[in-house]
Amino acid sequence: MIPFFWKYRYINLSVIFLSFFLCLVNLKDFRVYFESERIIELADVDRDVIEKSLEDRNITLVGLKFKDSLTYNDMQSFEGYLKNISKSKNIRSIRSVFNESFFFNSNFIPIEIKLLETENIDQYNESVLKINKFNSNYITPDFKNLLFIVKSKNLDNSLDEQIFIDNLEKKFSIFVPHEINITGQMKSELYMQENVYKEAINFTILSFILCSLIIWFFVKDIRIVILNIITVFISILFCFSLSNLLFGGVELVMIIIPAVIFIITISDYMHLINIYKKYKNKYRLFFSQISVVGKPVFLTSFTTAIGFLSFSFCSFEPLFRFGVITTLSIFISLFIIITFFAISIEFNIIKRNSNYRKIDYFIEILQSTKKYKKLLFFLFLLLSSVGIYNLNINNFLTDELNSKSDLYKEIKYFDNFFGGIKPVSFSILENNQEKNEMIKQNIIENDVHIDIITKNKNSYLINTRMKDRGSDESFRIYKNIKDFSKDYDIVSKVGGVGYLFDSISNRLTREVLLGLLLAILTIGCLFVLINDFRFNYFFVSLLPNIIPMTTCLGFLFFFDFYFSLSNAFIFAIVFGLIVDDSIHIISSYTSCRRRNFSIDQSINYCKKKTFRAIVKTTIVIVVTLVPLLFSEFKSISQLAFITILSAIVAIIFDIIFLPSLLKKYIR
Repeated sequence: MIPFFWKYRYINLSVIFLSFFLCLVNLKDFRVYFESERIIELADVDRDVIEKSLEDRNITLVGLKFKDSLTYNDMQSFEGYLKNISKSKNIRSIRSVFNESFFFNSNFIPIEIKLLETENIDQYNESVLKINKFNSNYITPDFKNLLFIVKSKNLDNSLDEQIFIDNLEKKFSIFVPHEINITGQMKSELYMQENVYKEAINFTILSFILCSLIIWFFVKDIRIVILNIITVFISILFCFSLSNLLFGGVELVMIIIPAVIFIITISDYMHLINIYKKYKNKYRLFFSQISVVGKPVFLTSFTTAIGFLSFSFCSFEPLFRFGVITTLSIFISLFIIITFFAISIEFNIIKRNSNYRKIDYFIEILQSTKKYKKLLFFLFLLLSSVGIYNLNINNFLTDELNSKSDLYKEIKYFDNFFGGIKPVSFSILENNQEKNEMIKQNIIENDVHIDIITKNKNSYLINTRMKDRGSDESFRIYKNIKDFSKDYDIVSKVGGVGYLFDSISNRLTREVLLGLLLAILTIGCLFVLINDFRFNYFFVSLLPNIIPMTTCLGFLFFFDFYFSLSNAFIFAIVFGLIVDDSIHIISSYTSCRRRNFSIDQSINYCKKKTFRAIVKTTIVIVVTLVPLLFSEFKSISQLAFITILSAIVAIIFDIIFLPSLLKKYIR
């Protein structure tokens, strides 16, 4: 295979650039998908419940906050203008305090009474008393906040939806509120698509700049910097184009791919350009470097691919696509890297670098911690124990958002004043008014906010909203309501996007963690297989990669960390990324032993050669990921934070503890 890359280096380069231009053409119809319907369709519930849940997407919440309490004149003006808003061709209905009613239980039958009357001041004053007594779902007791539940229709695409949201904000701004908040599934999807796309461009550019500066700091050769950046750019473009070609677009979850490709490509290329033995013959130099460094690079690419391939066994289609695309992209990137490496040798761009003082300085700092070796090991062990013991799965609707996000603040507004935004529906298959009132009261007692009760022939559909309190607490509430229904022989079903989100997200989180476990075991078995079934390799290959993750996990639990779908997904990615350094050390040590080096000679070779490469790549990775820490989206900022923390722990473990493990177990 090595002769192939050298012999056909120009042909391979031509293929890469031709494919590059085809990718540019392919991306003209680039789309980012945010398809919550896929999550809903995974639910193991009745089809009618799913169909009702899909309707939740058409519901938008509008909240108006005023500095002063609303007066009779204000309410009269609002009611008149609201009738005009309701005539819009894209509005099916608007629920608000102006058409809110409640049931008054008389001696014979319940009587429906309108809550707010604005025909004259006397009726209005009576309405205020009724609102204070019975509590309104659409106005706060201080009369400073109004809620409108808008149900839309005839919105065929994202552009229609964006125009609809913009028009809502414009129309309700006529009321001149102190603050206007609009949210809902539709608004959230539009917001995330727009902002994730912007962030992907901005952070990728910033990471390119930082990456270029740090590589220049180490190599002082602008040609190597340019080659690195071109390699990364082409690899990222290939990745997105491949997804666009195979799946007609890019899933929202794939927006994290540039950071992943950045880390993988830069790491592999930096290892290859560390040439320690110079040959005058260019092919001999290429052959020697690929033989010594290229094989571990391929092995790390393969093990990284195993980590990402675990997503392809997930039942959630976007994660499946992410796993397939990333796995293919890793090997495409490797092909590009080796081709560019061959070209760089051909044109004498890559030269032996004898100035390692900067790298050696960092290694000396790390090795100076050896005197605290026992303390460090105890700390890693303690944090790992804390992390494993406190393992908890939970999911919130706002898991993707940082607290400074505008969308997060809007969601919290509805949580604080109007019972939350998570839509949950209860189908009551009962035509007994007394029992229906009992279940309704039980729902309210469980802090669930009732919006609309729709009566069908022999059943009721109760549309409610909950606060974003997490799937754990939500399931306790669902259970309480189901148990109450069962105790009173009431047949009920739970549905809605909120309920399905809780059910599906928890299941998918467990699937991702299971996939991660299988990837870890597979890599351990792979090392046993390629090293003549020496089972000590299973332990030695996995410990340096598991300890950094569990240590990171233990540290995070001091900050109320829990495993949601997004960060379980992140840990699976991180494992695929941090496994590289230890593999290079183990491969280098094993290669030396096979060449009849003594154990001490093999360890010293790793310290002089391999340590320099892994420290350099770790520093490049950490610096490159710093901009992502400031992302508005948790999946991106947490990827950066968890990768940086795990990479730091991994490099400490690899330099301080891994040589001792190799000495003891790989003889």
